[in-house]
Amino acid sequence: MNADRKISKAKLLFLLFILTSCQTTPDKIPYYSGSKSNHFDGKKFIPETKQPNFWQHLRFVFSIKDYWGNEHDEILPVRLNEFKEINRARITFIGHSTFLIQVPDINILTDPIWSNRAGPIPLPVFSTKRQNHPAMNLEDLPRIDFVFISHNSYYHMDIPTIKKLQEKFQPKFITGLGNCYYLQKVKELDISCFELDWDQKIKLQNGIDFYFVKTKGWSKRSWFDTNKTLCGSLLITTPRIKIYFAGDTAYSQHLREIGNKYGPLDVALLPIGAYEPRWYLKEYHMNPEEAVKAHILLNTKKSIGMHFDTFQTTNEGYLEARIALSEAKLTYGLSKLEFVAPGFGESFEF
Repeated sequence: MNADRKISKAKLLFLLFILTSCQTTPDKIPYYSGSKSNHFDGKKFIPETKQPNFWQHLRFVFSIKDYWGNEHDEILPVRLNEFKEINRARITFIGHSTFLIQVPDINILTDPIWSNRAGPIPLPVFSTKRQNHPAMNLEDLPRIDFVFISHNSYYHMDIPTIKKLQEKFQPKFITGLGNCYYLQKVKELDISCFELDWDQKIKLQNGIDFYFVKTKGWSKRSWFDTNKTLCGSLLITTPRIKIYFAGDTAYSQHLREIGNKYGPLDVALLPIGAYEPRWYLKEYHMNPEEAVKAHILLNTKKSIGMHFDTFQTTNEGYLEARIALSEAKLTYGLSKLEFVAPGFGESFEF
């Protein structure tokens, strides 16, 4: 039995204790100051979802099952130079919520994490070990022009990876309100960072637009910065294709709103993992059946799953999300290729 499995519950309990005992970023410091809105009260963002309290967190900790053991996928490193020229888009699944999205002349990374552990400190007591390695070496990436960060979770905003990307590519970072303050002021990163409110966009000269759109979730990197930053999803529109990256979100009618306002969509990248137990996670993570329902609400031609079988943080078993997705597709009458759980390193040409 490895060290991570021996201390899985103790690790989380100890981390809860540390985070509730040591205040490293004072709560009185605002990460964003702006006008009030229907999702910002002047100090913090107002999520639509009900947040778990301390005792619910504790109950969840005690419910966590053993880790996935040594199960993993056989991953062959992606070699992009083997592919033909990009037509409308190429989307490559690196792992967890990290995709390399390529449209003509522009390369985008979503929620990049190349670290072997996710957490405040890269040690077994404070972090979760990666189950499947990234399907591409960071050194083998093509030029990266933009990096999108959906929210401030350690599994989506990985500081060591951000530092390496900045050193190698100096990309532009796009994220929600408050996150640029955290990255530039709290973490003191010298990066070019643009933060957006819901439905705001960045317009490029070549006809490409990036929209930051609504999600159902809440932000928290420690016990002292709850909802000080805004979570969101990314919509990429070009003259020839529309790509939606959900980030982390629960299932709700906001997906229908996005589909009605920006659709029809060509591709949706949707989370299918980290969903059990439902009493704890339903308010901010979709399960595979809800992801299929999201595919329908979004009115998208094709969906690609993500956020599965990379970090074991919840109670579903290894491969369970992929199996449940196949069952949900049969239930709702989707074809085999209409919604896929990609292989690590798999690329899709559009």
